[in-house]
Amino acid sequence: MPDPKADRHKTPEQGAATSVWCAVSPQLNGMGGVYCEDVDIAEAVPADSLKGSGVRPWAINADFAARLWTLSERLTGTKFTI
Repeated sequence: MPDPKADRHKTPEQGAATSVWCAVSPQLNGMGGVYCEDVDIAEAVPADSLKGSGVRPWAINADFAARLWTLSERLTGTKFTI
């Protein structure tokens, strides 16, 4: 019986493909702050999704991002301006 986890692993080329696509894709022109996976923009999924892919709500929550930014500045002792 085949290993069910075997399909979750990617070759180095497959792993790099999304980063390369993000760097050159005209589909992303003018877009920022999107999550990408498997050579496409990742789908937003509910927090309780059983899918192994997609972006969970906490990853795209602006309040969580601001709190993380503040915490990161405090922990590193570095103030970043954006």
